[in-house]
Amino acid sequence: MANPRQAERDSNDSVHETTRRTADQASQTSRAMSDTAERTARAGTEAFRRNAETMNSTWRNSSEAATRIAERSVDQFSKLFGLSGDTARETMRQSAGNVQALLESSTFVVDGLQNVSGEWMRFVQNRIEENLEHFEEFLACRTPQECLALQTRVLRDNMEALLHSARRSAEVSTKLADDAVRRMSDTALAPR
Repeated sequence: MANPRQAERDSNDSVHETTRRTADQASQTSRAMSDTAERTARAGTEAFRRNAETMNSTWRNSSEAATRIAERSVDQFSKLFGLSGDTARETMRQSAGNVQALLESSTFVVDGLQNVSGEWMRFVQNRIEENLEHFEEFLACRTPQECLALQTRVLRDNMEALLHSARRSAEVSTKLADDAVRRMSDTALAPR
């Protein structure tokens, strides 16, 4: 007949070994998920940066084309409206200043959008890392009450982090809008 204590030790050893393997596997899975999330965040940020650069370049090329078209048509407009050469040149200079103001403001907008996007990417990455750390805590829970307490804490932490991130994004967006308006106003008020 088998020794009951030995059977209990064997059972405990088996449970501990299974728990250890599960924890190792969970740890490897969490590292893999964290690495994947980081690569995804990096790829998203890089794609956003490339799109912002493309948008900025397109805007710049469009404004340059609009300026060239306006320059070519100044004579036609001046003849149509009976404007003198000086008046037409002044009108053209003002138009060029307005296009420049739009271009500079769009640069602020692109930079600001990149900052907002970066804020959300950091939020996602931090939440994934935090939640993976909590996963190991879930494995250590012994009772449903411990599990429920941990679950509500994780939910509260995630909600708090979301609200902080939303606040920072709103602050960046507000600053972006203020800077763009100020830049447009400064350019419009600058002597020509």
